[in-house]
Amino acid sequence: MLPRQTALNIILAPLVLLVAALLVKTWIANKEPPPSRKPPQIIPKVVVIESSPAQHTPTISSFGNVQAYQQTQVASQVAGRILTVDPNFQVGYSVALDEILLTLDPADYLAAIENQKAALATANKTLAEEESRSRIALQDWVDSGRHPADAPPFTLRKPQLAAATADVASASAALTKAELDLQRTQVRAPFAAIVQERTASPGNVITPGTILGGLIDRSRVEVRLPLTPEQVQQLALPLAFVAEDPKLSATLTTPSQPGKSWAATIKRTEPSTDTSNQVVFVVADVAKPFDDPASFLPVGAFVSATLDAQPITEVHRLPESSLVDDSYVWILTTENILRKQPVTRLLSESGFFLAKITDPITEPPLRIATRPLHSFSDGDTAEALDPRPPKGPRKKK
Repeated sequence: MLPRQTALNIILAPLVLLVAALLVKTWIANKEPPPSRKPPQIIPKVVVIESSPAQHTPTISSFGNVQAYQQTQVASQVAGRILTVDPNFQVGYSVALDEILLTLDPADYLAAIENQKAALATANKTLAEEESRSRIALQDWVDSGRHPADAPPFTLRKPQLAAATADVASASAALTKAELDLQRTQVRAPFAAIVQERTASPGNVITPGTILGGLIDRSRVEVRLPLTPEQVQQLALPLAFVAEDPKLSATLTTPSQPGKSWAATIKRTEPSTDTSNQVVFVVADVAKPFDDPASFLPVGAFVSATLDAQPITEVHRLPESSLVDDSYVWILTTENILRKQPVTRLLSESGFFLAKITDPITEPPLRIATRPLHSFSDGDTAEALDPRPPKGPRKKK
């Protein structure tokens, strides 16, 4: 048999545990719950810009290559040996209108002029003789008692007189041609130009039509700019067949000369559309592109063009980052409440877009969130931040 104390311990231990459990349960049940604490409200901070409807002039971008307004190949109209070449007739040099580029040996043409003078003198002598014979024949016919109107033409030597007159005209024309050939021994520039090419040298013997070099008009150059149908709708394009002063301008830049720009005028619109991509070409004119040696615009250079479109009134110019789902923006009211504002997007340019707002939620200027969060909900509270960058710390005096 177990000792009495051991039996008592075995009986009392479960009772103690049971009583302890009941006491803990009663304490837990009677314990007051901790006071509930509401989480602090997180107010998002958002950068806003103020926008009011105004008139904006959007810009349109295009590109093209510089083309010569006029260019020609210099050729001789007569044959001969080149005596001299003008020092300015070198590639890259400028030549003036009617400047003598080169001179041919004029000896043969001087001789031809003297020969034609002699031929003209002979023809004039023959004509004078025939005129005298014609007068004598007419006088003899009248003295014979016959009426002049009855005289046959051959009797009055009219055919001989006509032939002598024609010989004088032919000899005079031949003399003019000889004198013109003498002038053509001096090859002149047809317009003020930049020399693009030269193949002539003193001593060369050339024939009519021999190419001696190439010239580019220095007074102006042109650029063909392609425009999409959407861009065309935003521009007041000039038409070549309508007599009006062009009012559309463009600014040209080229990567070959950073920091330089050229003013161009849109002179005309080409009457046909490119069938492959339906673009329309306009022609921009740049005056005096070679006058400034520090920023000349070479022919063949690739250029970017910026054109001012027609002004649009009562629109907002907003950053692209503010537009949500291409249909609305978030507006922060004066009470710092977020509201959805539907907008109508018109066009984009350089990270911004122009939009119409027909029924604004608040009175302008509208405070528009530039980078709205996906968690925004209509009616939320937000705090506006200054879009300007913070200033650096003040320097201690």
